[in-house]
Amino acid sequence: MPFARVLGQDKPKQIIAKALKHNSVPHTYLFFGPESIGKKLAAIELAKALNCRELESGDNCGHCASCRKIEQRTHPDFILLGPQKSTPLARQAVIKIEAVRNLQKKLSFLPYEGKTKVAVIDGAESMTPEAASSFLKTLEEPPSSTVLILITSNPFLLLPTIVSRCQGVKFHPLSTGQVKEIICGIIEIEGIEIPPEELEPRAVRSMGGINRALEEDVLETGKLREELVNLIDKASFDQMDVVFQWSKTYARQTERLPALLDELMNLIRDLAVLKSESDPEYLYNRDLLKKLKPLSEKKSFPALLKIFDSVQGTRLALSANANVQLSLETMLIRFCEAA
Repeated sequence: MPFARVLGQDKPKQIIAKALKHNSVPHTYLFFGPESIGKKLAAIELAKALNCRELESGDNCGHCASCRKIEQRTHPDFILLGPQKSTPLARQAVIKIEAVRNLQKKLSFLPYEGKTKVAVIDGAESMTPEAASSFLKTLEEPPSSTVLILITSNPFLLLPTIVSRCQGVKFHPLSTGQVKEIICGIIEIEGIEIPPEELEPRAVRSMGGINRALEEDVLETGKLREELVNLIDKASFDQMDVVFQWSKTYARQTERLPALLDELMNLIRDLAVLKSESDPEYLYNRDLLKKLKPLSEKKSFPALLKIFDSVQGTRLALSANANVQLSLETMLIRFCEAA
């Protein structure tokens, strides 16, 4: 059964299967949850089921002409829309109003080949305000024989009026075992070379996301984590030259900043776990236990909370296009205050 390709996610699959069985699929779904846990795959499998020529117990067959075309993204009644960068140097990828208008034009026609026209909007939270307002009109008067599936990792960034018009389906992070199983399957099918000894740490640090597990450069990440642990440990007003040099260096590497700040937050989170004397099995960075344990003993809970808040504030500031170097310097000054 093709829906079985979506590992884990039993509750979302039950909701979708029930809607298919009773022919009660809503005009608009909102699939939400952390990144890279199967939301888009579930949306594609749903699109297949809605147009499958050999439907089997509410599940798509996976091998008819319609299913194959949707899988290959060549079906005329299947549209996949996602964010794009306006220029190679743009900081963020967005869905512009032109893309939404083009989608609306395609949705204005009846299905050409299948039974239902299905549009999947991946990264729906990245719609510009103009695009979101335009898309809202489609939700207010959805075209007949059409199902819209919005996918987001942060539904709070969507207009409340858009969310209120969707049936929400929550997806949860995958377990470490499920991540390992998926990675092994990808290795076998696509021939990706990943050393066996890296499977466990990749799965543990993936936070339930497949892309994170696959794309991580283990060697580069190892160096970065060592540097960040040292930064948390050594940041103080006595070494402001180091603080400002670090900020200046990474202010030029804007592409790396989201991942860097994520790593920083995970390390601080691990320090708090160790501070509470919880089981080290709960750590994202178990391989750094020997370095994190003594550092957790040096930092108080209020200090860790202040450091965590400063990193989170920096993420929000950068997402609002704040000055990068100034934001990093402000963050590290708060590190120093918490030292």
